[in-house]
Amino acid sequence: MNLLLFVLASVLPPDTVPFKATEEFELKLNFEFKERQRSDPNKVEMNQTRREYERSRGSGPLPYLFLDFRVLKVEPNEVRVRVIENNSKVVHNKKVDIKTVLKLELGFTDDIKDRVGAYEFTILLLDDDKKPVSRVVIFFQKDGTYLVNGQVRGKI
Repeated sequence: MNLLLFVLASVLPPDTVPFKATEEFELKLNFEFKERQRSDPNKVEMNQTRREYERSRGSGPLPYLFLDFRVLKVEPNEVRVRVIENNSKVVHNKKVDIKTVLKLELGFTDDIKDRVGAYEFTILLLDDDKKPVSRVVIFFQKDGTYLVNGQVRGKI
């Protein structure tokens, strides 16, 4: 029996952390309209594509996305929360309780779809030893569909 557990532990990836139950957290998408900042007219970008050039020129107010995340039920071993953007950059790392609302700034919706900005967030709930206990994965597909823990939630 112990040999079987050892074999399974060595075969399964070490980072398989269970998803947090849907009823234990709240997720809200907030849209605002913002003007895209224009680039410096005295500066010339040589390696800029046509799409990047048009994007930098501005085109009036565009939808800008914020995401509010709040844990509704904190398990006894969930002490901290760490938010990782696009599997590489840590954006938040703080203690967690039911009053904590993480406001994530995602950016312009076109940038999310085109993969210019952030399009995936992994929210890890950690124990005292900073080991993951549970996770919430928010992923935006190229067509604007967003998934939470692999389940389709809507479209931006």
